[in-house]
Amino acid sequence: MKRENDFSYEKWFVDAIMNFAPDPDKVQVDGAPKDMTDMASNKAFSISFASGMMPGPFGMATILPELAAVTKIQMDLIYKISKYHDKLGKMNRALILCIFASALGVTAGRVLAQKIGSRMIIKALSTQAAQKIAGAIGSRIGSAVVQRSVGRWLSFATAPLFAYFSKKMTEKIGHYADELMSQEIEIEPSGTSDQQ
Repeated sequence: MKRENDFSYEKWFVDAIMNFAPDPDKVQVDGAPKDMTDMASNKAFSISFASGMMPGPFGMATILPELAAVTKIQMDLIYKISKYHDKLGKMNRALILCIFASALGVTAGRVLAQKIGSRMIIKALSTQAAQKIAGAIGSRIGSAVVQRSVGRWLSFATAPLFAYFSKKMTEKIGHYADELMSQEIEIEPSGTSDQQ
């Protein structure tokens, strides 16, 4: 039974997107988006594989640090791709949630972006709406944590699978970020969306 003061993966993800965003002044482009995505996805694979090889209780202690490290890699990748496309000034919570939601297949994330002609309109979000979408993303991540918890007891069999998942997820994030950032982006002003 989950108590209200128990760890919340939904809250963790909301906090993570705020805390893991790099300083825009320190973002460095390391090549074309595909090259940066390949580097980031290989790094995510290595971290997840190494963490996944730790068995039993020691392995359980690596789950949250692993997710934090992989999320940080993914956030850095999004910012690098946005700088490559000269969209660093457009980066905001809605854009980041849109990319993660799309990569994870969260339906609610699709309402954030709307293509009109050659422009991509990104809807502004209230805090409540952002938390709802981040909650859906966090729930997906939470289920991955449960799977990893079980997998730590069969580490030699499951480590490659979870590492592959981290790699593929990072590739999806890079691909979607590149696709989104390569278009003209317009951020919808606050107050014109999610009014209910």
